[in-house]
Amino acid sequence: MTRPQRPAPEIPSIRVLLVEDDAVDARALRRMLEAAREARFEIAEARSVEDGLRRLRDERFQAVLLDLSLEEGDGLETLARARIAAASVPIIAMAPEADEDSAVQALRFGAQDYLVKGASDARVVVRTLRHAVERHRILTDLASARQREHYLAMHDALTGLSNRSAFLDQLRRALGYAARHRKRAAVLFLDLDRFKSINDTLGHPVGDELLKVVGERLARSLRQTDLVARLGGDEFLIALPDVERDHDPGRVASKLVAALSQPARIGGREYRVGASVGIALFPRDGADADVLIRNADTAMYCAKAEHGRGYSYYAEGMNEVVAERLDLEQGLREAIERGRFVLHYQPQVDAATGAAVGAEALLRWRDPARGLIPPAAFVPMAEETGMIAAIGKWAIERACADAVSWRSRAPLRVAVNVSSKQLVDPDFADGVARALRESGLAPERLQIEITESSVLEQRGPTLATLQALRRLGCAVVIDDFGTGYAALTALRWLPAAGLKIDRSFVSNLTTEAADATIATGLISIARGLGLDVLAEGVETLEQLLFLRAHGCCAMQGYLLAKPVPSEDFQALLDAAPWEDVLDEAERE
Repeated sequence: MTRPQRPAPEIPSIRVLLVEDDAVDARALRRMLEAAREARFEIAEARSVEDGLRRLRDERFQAVLLDLSLEEGDGLETLARARIAAASVPIIAMAPEADEDSAVQALRFGAQDYLVKGASDARVVVRTLRHAVERHRILTDLASARQREHYLAMHDALTGLSNRSAFLDQLRRALGYAARHRKRAAVLFLDLDRFKSINDTLGHPVGDELLKVVGERLARSLRQTDLVARLGGDEFLIALPDVERDHDPGRVASKLVAALSQPARIGGREYRVGASVGIALFPRDGADADVLIRNADTAMYCAKAEHGRGYSYYAEGMNEVVAERLDLEQGLREAIERGRFVLHYQPQVDAATGAAVGAEALLRWRDPARGLIPPAAFVPMAEETGMIAAIGKWAIERACADAVSWRSRAPLRVAVNVSSKQLVDPDFADGVARALRESGLAPERLQIEITESSVLEQRGPTLATLQALRRLGCAVVIDDFGTGYAALTALRWLPAAGLKIDRSFVSNLTTEAADATIATGLISIARGLGLDVLAEGVETLEQLLFLRAHGCCAMQGYLLAKPVPSEDFQALLDAAPWEDVLDEAERE
């Protein structure tokens, strides 16, 4: 059996410029190169210095054979001019005699190698050319590698922005200049909001693309004299080397927050992130780079805590606020690990019959030191840190299990509040299905309560989740309806089964004509669209009578019953205190 023949190695092609005014020597060199088997040489000739320099400028060559004894020029001067004309092309100098000093001089002036005309046979000439080309390639690759290494040492590989090390170096120089010239400067610490949720639920590829968009927008929004760097994760640093007025950095921060709030299109879908910015001023808030960055970081945490301000200037006392926030975050992590969350339930009552039709699950954190903590005090942080996923999962599982245990005249539904971070999780609907399956609760008895603003943040992923929940058989209800900026628009495309009129309208509907008009209008629109309407925050008999007279389907509020712990809810169902309230309403 014959062995398969190996393919012949590819013969490299080398384009050479021969600068030689002696026709005999030029012809001899051409023959040597054309006869070579080790490489295929493509030879171009120039008979004068100027012709050679012109061709070097206008054409591409991989090597140059340059005669240093050209009649019209000085050899070393010609070599120097050739190096300028083609700095990236290896040059092999040729001279008529073996002069060691001339060879050394030629190498110093930039030649790769040196040949003696007439004394170098074809093998030597070919080898010298090939070695010069290969040596030059290796040196070029090494130089590129060093440049790349230097670039990576000073830049963030993902976004192309400066990294912390480069930023600190640039900032220290800028602060030195500002100090010498009595100028002001500012450091901005920017952290993305809601990024961790996107990264955790949609994966690192989406997160990385989003970070690239953020880097591009930051760079585009700043002046050329400003500095911007990615610190790591979703944190960025900005330095404004020359600040005229103390409020100028705030304007820059607002501009950056606005730029980042615009939707980013990645893989055919739109994603939104917010940003919180902390600002430290030089020299007021610190005289060196490290102190300014630390204080800007502190101010950023305070900006996050304010939920919506966007940016905050550093001020004395902020460190204590940040310490409290970090303590709260640590406590929240421990609460998840040790199961310190509880659910309270508030009944929802049919406005016409007075029968309980459901209950809203209200999350509480039972902390050993702080006592019972309401969701408003910890849910925003849970959303920022990504802990809301674990907390929300527990709440749904517990609510489903509790609802199965309730004894009532008719099966009660249970309503669970869900945050925007949970809705963008592509696995959220599967988790709900699992909770229903393991508890045995019928899907139609689980209501998912969402806010208008939550569905507008990441409309595409959120809508996909809501449609999956509807396919499961769960009802979606819009909570706090009327308080968002796109309430009526949202009704056109949301797969909602009902809405809840926010307590801000209910509390004044019997005393403020505008609130009464809004409430009746919302009820009319919802009923016209075939949606159930529930009013929350009902606290007076007058409010109840008004809502029932205008067609509200169900109500909840302190007038009917206050929220109670899960272990007391069955007793509340048995007592049914709302029936007495409805009886009184009948007598009015």
